[in-house]
Amino acid sequence: MFITKYYVLAAFLSFALACIFDLLLLKILFIWLTISFALVSIAYLFDIHSIFRKNSDGKIAWWIRWAFIPFLQGVRAYNYWARKHDSTPPIQKITDNLYLSRRLLSSDLEYLKSQNIDCIVDTTAEFAGLESAMTDKHFDYLTIPVLDHKAPSLHKLRHALNWIDTQLSQSRSVVVHCALGRGRSVFVMAAYLLSQDSSLNVDQALAKIHSIRQSANLNKKQRKILTAISKQKKLQLSEHTWMIANPVAGGGKWQQHQQQLIRELTTKHRLKIKQTTPEISATTLAKEAKQASANKIIVCGGDGTVTEVANQLTNTDITLGIVPFGTANALCHVLYGLETKFSPVKSACQAILGEQTQQIDTAKCNDHLMLLVMGIGFEQKMIESASRETKNKHGQVAYLTGFFNAIVSDDKQTLSLITDNGEPQEMHVQSLCVANIAPFSTLLAQGGKRPQPNDGKLHITYLKDTDSLTERVLALSDLTISSLNETQKATQFQYIDAEDIQISADKAIQYVLDGEHYSAKKVHIKLQPASLKVYTKKV
Repeated sequence: MFITKYYVLAAFLSFALACIFDLLLLKILFIWLTISFALVSIAYLFDIHSIFRKNSDGKIAWWIRWAFIPFLQGVRAYNYWARKHDSTPPIQKITDNLYLSRRLLSSDLEYLKSQNIDCIVDTTAEFAGLESAMTDKHFDYLTIPVLDHKAPSLHKLRHALNWIDTQLSQSRSVVVHCALGRGRSVFVMAAYLLSQDSSLNVDQALAKIHSIRQSANLNKKQRKILTAISKQKKLQLSEHTWMIANPVAGGGKWQQHQQQLIRELTTKHRLKIKQTTPEISATTLAKEAKQASANKIIVCGGDGTVTEVANQLTNTDITLGIVPFGTANALCHVLYGLETKFSPVKSACQAILGEQTQQIDTAKCNDHLMLLVMGIGFEQKMIESASRETKNKHGQVAYLTGFFNAIVSDDKQTLSLITDNGEPQEMHVQSLCVANIAPFSTLLAQGGKRPQPNDGKLHITYLKDTDSLTERVLALSDLTISSLNETQKATQFQYIDAEDIQISADKAIQYVLDGEHYSAKKVHIKLQPASLKVYTKKV
């Protein structure tokens, strides 16, 4: 509270001088000073750290810097003086890979580089972060803005603890800093030490830090807050949320969005990140997570990676979250909405952090897990022609090319179909899809009722053989219209729903299951109702 008194006094003094001087320029100057210090006083009285409008990249808008020049210049001058008269080294190592520092400057870049420090927690509200400075060095950066002499909110503190823990678990080095490395950063550092060792108390944690950094010291209010939340055991970190990432999905989207995901999801999740390799599959990692008693697994990849993980989670209480990094991402379009097409990371994070879950249906197709669609004919040929290289280069255009080639070809298949253990029926088809879940964009699965995640049905849509390309095009046009209007059903395509489906032929059937190719003389698909727990869009 004592520092607030100085800002209030400065505001009153500036106002008095504005009243005394008649010269217009001086009046304007002192009114500016009055407003600046008055706003800062209000911010400190009510702990409004957002007054400086610092964004997640550590930037402060130019108009804020101008509006608060009197305050900011005063703070800068004091910090400059304090640094000049402080014998404490700017940056000090507290534990393995974890450092404490005063405000980071461009002159610290060489030291940061020498220690391989590339993760920064910035606790200042009033200063722009080093990440926003004119430097060619990229840092993974988290800001939890806190006013000087204040303590962070519990929500922001836990975000910082989760973020630090996630970065350290990947063998990265983290530096926590405030303006002088004496208060706010010490609070966060002590909180992290307490979160890692339940035998420590606040005095012991602070003593450990003080033994290395003699200038580190919390004020009475900060110490009281830290002691209270420690005694209430609110610093204990939650169990790990496993994150299984396929680094090659979507042409390398994991590398592009990794830090954004960590920054967003650590607001509520303590992440344990594992990446697939040519030797280690998503299936192996999902099994490892189950053995570690994980209760949440987030998978970052395409539909194939999602299926591998989901196959291990069916009929368990483990919740599956999905970050869509593939080309199609059909399941996410249903669970999170079509915005995943335009902002996949943002929509996925919103759904996962919203914590709304749903039990969805899955199916078994010849002992393989089926989440989405099994396709014969058009669907199979479309997927077959879209190679990994083509998808990486052209995205979903690769599927459109394959779809066109499938329509033009005149391939027909004779199949025997049995639904729900009924009588077999012979059919001659050019396209047959069995859908468990499919968005409206999965056109060939939209002949009747739109497949829903938990409707307890498998949906069969098929097109009988025709020699005419025109008829095929008209049938697809009809199907397109019906997919956009649920009240109008396709008349050219046929539709059946069932829970158990058996398809056989005299020769091997070439089919595609959730984007993967298979071949068999018999295809047996059986529904598994409400067998997978997933995060879904909050309504």
